[in-house]
Order: sequence, then C-alpha cells, then structure tokens
Amino acid sequence: MKEPVIILLLEDDPTHVKAIKRELHDFDGSIVIEQVANPNEFFDILKKGQKYTLFIVNYDLPQTNGIEVTRKTRVEYRMKQPIIMLLGLRYEDYVEKALEAGANHSLIKTENYHTHLPGLVKDCLKKGPEVKQQAVAEYHPQGRVIRFVINGQQVEGTEGETILEVATRYGIKIPTLCYHPSVSTFGACRICMVEVTQRGRSSLRPSCVFPISDGLEVKTATERVLKARRVLLELLLARCPDAEILKEMSEELGLQGTRFPLAVNPDKCILCGLCVRACQEVVGVSAISFTMRGLYREIGTPFSTVTEACTGCGECAKICPTNAITFEYIDEKIRKKRKVVAVKCDGCAGYNNRACVINCPTGALEVLPIEEYMAKHKVLFNIELRELLRQSLEEEEERHDNK
Repeated sequence: MKEPVIILLLEDDPTHVKAIKRELHDFDGSIVIEQVANPNEFFDILKKGQKYTLFIVNYDLPQTNGIEVTRKTRVEYRMKQPIIMLLGLRYEDYVEKALEAGANHSLIKTENYHTHLPGLVKDCLKKGPEVKQQAVAEYHPQGRVIRFVINGQQVEGTEGETILEVATRYGIKIPTLCYHPSVSTFGACRICMVEVTQRGRSSLRPSCVFPISDGLEVKTATERVLKARRVLLELLLARCPDAEILKEMSEELGLQGTRFPLAVNPDKCILCGLCVRACQEVVGVSAISFTMRGLYREIGTPFSTVTEACTGCGECAKICPTNAITFEYIDEKIRKKRKVVAVKCDGCAGYNNRACVINCPTGALEVLPIEEYMAKHKVLFNIELRELLRQSLEEEEERHDNK
C-alpha cells in the first residue's frame, strides 16, 4: 500500500472545503485532507510536529491573511513542504507576494478553480519543495455573463447568482446572520440588506435572495442601508440581548444597546432557520423544525422530546450563528442517551462533527477494528479520527469484558 498523501487545508468556507475535498479525492483516493478554519488551529498543529505532504492556504482568512501564515510557516516553523496559496478574485495582484512569502503555487479562486488543484498537487508531489511557479486560473462562467456595479466597482456574475454570492466572490463584505453557503437561502434576518437601483428606482433588498441582472447598481453601506441594519439589530437585541455576535455587529454600527423592550424570556435564538435547513438539507433527517406560530414561534423537536431521528451529529450547533445550540447541550440530551460518539471527521458534510463507525445510530456501518474497516472499504481516515475511534473501540471492548 503506497504512502498516503496528507494535506493540511487552511480554509474557513465550507463550500470551498467540500469542493476541494471532492476534487482531490476523485483525483487520488489515497489523499487524506485535514481541514482547519483559522490560523491558530493551523499553527497549533504545526507545533505538535505532525507530518504533512503539503499545505493549502486560503489568503482571505478571518484573523490574518494567508501570506502572513505562509511566511510564518516558512520562517518560524521552518516547514519545507510545498504550499499552495488560494487567492480571491480581487487579490490577483497578490500572486507575486504569495510566491515571495514562500508559496510554491498561487491559484485564483474562480468559479471552477478547484478543478486546477489536482494538477498543482501532482506537480508539488513530483517536484517537492523545489517547485516554484505561478498558476492563475481564468474566470470561465458556467452560464450567461451578467455585468453590474457594486459600490462603483464593475463586477461579473452568472445568471441565477445572487448579489451576496457575487459580492463575496469579489471580497466585498456584506454582513449576514441567516445565510450559509452550504444550505439554501431563507432571507430571514435581513441584515444583508443593500440598496439596489434598477431602471432609475432605488429600494432596499436582501442581497442573499436578490438575483443579479444586467445594469444593476448596488450600494452596500449607504446611510439608508446602515439605518435599516441598526433598526434590525435593535429588534434582534431586544429578543436576544446576550448573543455575542449581535453585540459585535452593534458596536461596528455604533449602537449602544436597544431602545425596544426586552423579551419576557430572552434567549439566543434569532429564528434564522440555519439549523433547520442544515438538518434537512445536509444531514437529511429533519430532526428539528419550526414549531408554533407568531410570537410563540420557536425551533424544536416534535413534542419537545428527544427524537429518534437525531443522530447527534452536531450540525445544528456548528452552523448556529448565535450559539443558541451548543455541543454541550447535544452531549447531554442526545449523545449520552443515545450513546453516540461525535468526532472530528474528514467526510460527510465536509465541516461537521460526525459519528461514523463506532456506535452508528442507524447501524449502517459495521463496528470493526479501524484497520479492518479501512482495508475493507479502501478508505483513509485523518489521524485524529483514527485515534479517537480506536479509543472508542477499546472502551467498548472493556465495557463488554466487564459485563
């Protein structure tokens, strides 16, 4: 059995993570991809001295940029493995900077950029740390090209895309709460409101559900837009005064709290519906849904009891923007009662915690020693998953022997 190619992927967008994993796994089944969402996790792994074949680093990161991460990886941690840098459309000028910082390849994140990755990975594996060349994928839209303007900048999209999708691709920030690229859009929170001018008429529209068209003029931060966002945030703060993300967004807009009366029983749920859509569309079980109506509307399980449909995967907690659903709650209410073990996983939805081999709630997977399972199904798990599963199996054997 040949030595597996282990890639450490630094990428915070689950849609990109899923596309990258699919493309590379189709290219070579022996590739193992371990993904982290922020630089701190990335450097924590480097400190442990775990061995990787190469690194893939996203430039546009929440805490710092990928060039700084690459430079630190080369200089401070003295890693010689090849590094592939992923750059957003508006960062094409950073290609040379990425190479100067120590990247071996730089790739522009166009619509089909992930199809170029197998070639770059193959090149890196062949030439090792000595490979040094620039790779820029051109933008090839998969439909009719639509040209319009965002904040005075000429942009391009394809028919069927929304304003938010195009703006995100160009690195134009529009705040969101109820939007996530892995699930369908819902337009519940309206925080992503922008000012749209069409045929001479201007109006406020939610960018996550508004389709693009030729000649649109979009402004994301006019006084009219900011005023609408402030009012919406005040209403949400009245319902969820303890939600940290609402406090942070309020500070950015200069709000000092809310003028509206607080809810009688405030909580952190803003009824964005992300957890409901993730459970239905990603996990495919619909264990939770909206219940009740009007002022009494909430999210819960049928009859507010533990449902057999819930696998304890933690998808709802991972996607919740306000931390209204926590892993601790799932551990207490679901996993302990159902004996479900959740671990960091390399597959399934691409970014969630998932119980797989041990204690599979549906019985779809056989409980085998990890080596036997890997040989039978010809799969490779990431290091952390393998160790956690082995530990779970040993604990299960001990419980059985003690009986």
